[in-house]
Amino acid sequence: MRTDRREEPLCLKLHALTRWVGRHLGTIEHEQRVMTIASTLFDLTGPLHRLADADRRLLRMAAAVHDVGRAVDDDTHPAEGARMLRDDADLPLTGTERRSLAFLTLYHKGRVPPAGRDEVLRPKDDHDRLRLLLALLRAADALDSRSLDSPRVVIAREGRQLRITCYLNRDCPKARKVYSRRKKFRLLEEMLNCRVEVTIATAAALRMVA
Repeated sequence: MRTDRREEPLCLKLHALTRWVGRHLGTIEHEQRVMTIASTLFDLTGPLHRLADADRRLLRMAAAVHDVGRAVDDDTHPAEGARMLRDDADLPLTGTERRSLAFLTLYHKGRVPPAGRDEVLRPKDDHDRLRLLLALLRAADALDSRSLDSPRVVIAREGRQLRITCYLNRDCPKARKVYSRRKKFRLLEEMLNCRVEVTIATAAALRMVA
């Protein structure tokens, strides 16, 4: 008997989504780095958010698809990506997963509306849980770039303080400015009642510590 594709395990869905994004963008290197950072953030802040393993997998799926709209337009890619997720009937997603990923994609950049006032989710969806995942996704995305050299990111948590160090291969003023931006960490601080501290250093400093 044929299995409904919507019932595939989340690991298989992640694989299908990654291939789908690769076909649209040609490369998924940024997405893979964001996925790794998001997973680390999720694991380190577990005592603060108390989300489940299934939420971690959904976060990884969101990291895989968040920039797919760049295949259509860089400037409006969050909205384009959300539309692509909603419209592609071949994606092996349930209705709830499709809305969740569209929500996370639409708001991974730019203004985040008040809870319950977004354009995607339904009243029955778990808005608070998805805002937590959005906070983690936005923070992870802020720690990598498609156009700049990606830093080596080291994250540590002390109680309700997250200490993030971005080690740059080359000391670049633009990279320092991009990776130290505060706005993408505000939702994480709000949702987890924590403080995020970002430090920029060079790879030479990391070698000295090692």
